[in-house]
Amino acid sequence: MTSHFLFVAGALRERSSRDSADLQLAHCVWGLRSALISENVQRYLSAESCGFVYVLKEGICAHFSISSGVQPLDRLDALVRDELRTEARYGYVAITQLRQWPSSSEQSLAMLRQILDVPDHAELTRRLNLGMHRLTHEQHEALLNALKEAS
Repeated sequence: MTSHFLFVAGALRERSSRDSADLQLAHCVWGLRSALISENVQRYLSAESCGFVYVLKEGICAHFSISSGVQPLDRLDALVRDELRTEARYGYVAITQLRQWPSSSEQSLAMLRQILDVPDHAELTRRLNLGMHRLTHEQHEALLNALKEAS
């Protein structure tokens, strides 16, 4: 069974959540900023896995395929490693960007509440605060279709 992921780009001390997302996408890597995220990606990653990027206060803004297993931070070029050390503290995955689009937080949250079947806003916020949410293949497809229709 293929698992997909909704990654949350959080604000960091040194940059905004949008800047963090843009930096990672530009380098074709997605950083794993906690041990729990790294363990879950490693456990559920398959060759067909994809990811969405949710930028705090902006919404879902990108979709990518994951083209590597979990890699240690020291595999990155020294300059990239230095730039992404906070985002990729527990490793990273190489990505191939498929699509980017403008989004709104309200629209994205409404889609996520419906597709993830989490009607309670507080519970959805709690899940997003974890930094990653695992998606089933059906949820991935529903979210991709909803985003295509909205753009």
